[in-house]
Amino acid sequence: MAWNEACPQGQEMRKKAPERRLHAPRRAKRQAAPVVFKNFADVDAICPFYVGMDASGRLLRCEALFEHSTLTTAFRSPKWCMEHVRRYCQSFQCEKCPLYRALDAKYDAAGAPFGAECRRALDLALADAKAMGFSVRDFDGYAGDITLEAGEKTLGMLCHLDVVPAGDGWTKQPFGGEIEAGKIYGRGTMDDKGPAVAALYAMKAVRDAGIPLKDSVRLILGCDEETGMSDMRYYAAHTQTPDYGFSPDAEYPVINIEKGGLGVLLTKELPSDAGKVPLYEMNAGVRPNVVPGIAWAIVGASAEEAAASGLAVEDLGNGRVKLTATGVSAHASTPQLGVNAIGLLFAGLVKIGAGGETIRALSECIGLEGDGKSLGIAIEDEESGQLTCNMGILRYDGRFLSVQLDIRYPIAAEEEKMLGQMAMKLSPARIGVTRLSGHGPHHVPKEHRLVRELIAAYSEVTGKEGYAFAIGGGTYSRMMPNTVAFGINFPGDVDTCHMPDEYVELDKWILSARIMAHAIARLAGAEQGDE
Repeated sequence: MAWNEACPQGQEMRKKAPERRLHAPRRAKRQAAPVVFKNFADVDAICPFYVGMDASGRLLRCEALFEHSTLTTAFRSPKWCMEHVRRYCQSFQCEKCPLYRALDAKYDAAGAPFGAECRRALDLALADAKAMGFSVRDFDGYAGDITLEAGEKTLGMLCHLDVVPAGDGWTKQPFGGEIEAGKIYGRGTMDDKGPAVAALYAMKAVRDAGIPLKDSVRLILGCDEETGMSDMRYYAAHTQTPDYGFSPDAEYPVINIEKGGLGVLLTKELPSDAGKVPLYEMNAGVRPNVVPGIAWAIVGASAEEAAASGLAVEDLGNGRVKLTATGVSAHASTPQLGVNAIGLLFAGLVKIGAGGETIRALSECIGLEGDGKSLGIAIEDEESGQLTCNMGILRYDGRFLSVQLDIRYPIAAEEEKMLGQMAMKLSPARIGVTRLSGHGPHHVPKEHRLVRELIAAYSEVTGKEGYAFAIGGGTYSRMMPNTVAFGINFPGDVDTCHMPDEYVELDKWILSARIMAHAIARLAGAEQGDE
């Protein structure tokens, strides 16, 4: 039984759910076929349109939640589903909902709101810091902190222990920690477990050197940076946040501007026979903030007919073939460093006539572009740079199509105008445009003492000229006052964040620990005066 049928509150929520689509057409209500999963681990692959579950483990479409489009985004983690459904639908807490009971027991009861692996990483980090003699605190698995001394104010260093999925294209074991040619490989070595360890050793170096401090130094370790930063909101609600600080989760010298972020969902009810060639299924991506490296579709064609797509073809029999596009993964803030497999897939589908005007519109308006030009939203300014646009997630089940965009925009851009432009460009194909989430740009002036001292610390250790600049990536910096991003990728080096074979060079990792130690001394040291 779907939730809106089981719970009167769900029916009421459906009536009151705000209509946020910029494209007006209503979907015809149809009975969704159930999707059966073997266990609750499979909830990680929940389709955005099948968010209910009955007692036998079948996932059913919940009309009440479907009307509230924020809840029907592309695939998310079980924790994301639980938190957002809790927020928008009181009926989710009804005892009749087995999905709630299963997720609540699996995550919250274990003190692991973001899963067992994040819980393990946090436990290990706090245990290591405690063994070093630091004071540690655990905030219910959302985050933890490690403190050096007590002082007038608090310098914060913000790192995260969660990582994006490994993804495709690795030649090393994603979680093997292999060391080769002076590099350590693995997901999180650069983003952001490696920097977290460097920050911890920087604190230890300052303490062991006997440097007197006027301010406390606090290393904060979060577990949800990659999927919404709810950990920092929880942290801020349960303790006093630092007065100033930095997040070693980007690049040197100093990043004083982070572009605004906008999450957008494109949707359409698309019959499988909308084009000349039947289109039965499409899939790509696991996170919107990653340029997908693989995208595939199942179409009704012979292998010979499908070859015209220019994509890899696998004959499935019964008149169906699987088309696979292979791109290059990258971080969504730097799409120019990757090749979007969804764009390649759409181009191939257009060549054979699959998906009709809908796929053609998405190919022409977005395609392989990373700047939003054909979508009508391209913009840049001198201080914060160019807008970026990434198609991060694609799902299609033969009836419902969803594409999730990750947009990073400069100070000069206006969110409302961008949404309007997208709606206008896609309206001929009757593609719905929905705002999922967003935040404005984060900016700490170059003249601020924090920025000046961090630049000085960088130059002091490296002997190179420091400067402040803007990025499209989002870090914890925007979650705390007077906070900027600081390292650990060096100018000119390849940024392997979110990419296959992610690595950190060991000598530069040690150099980063030195830079952070100097930064602590300059910012929190007793001999440094406030301005």
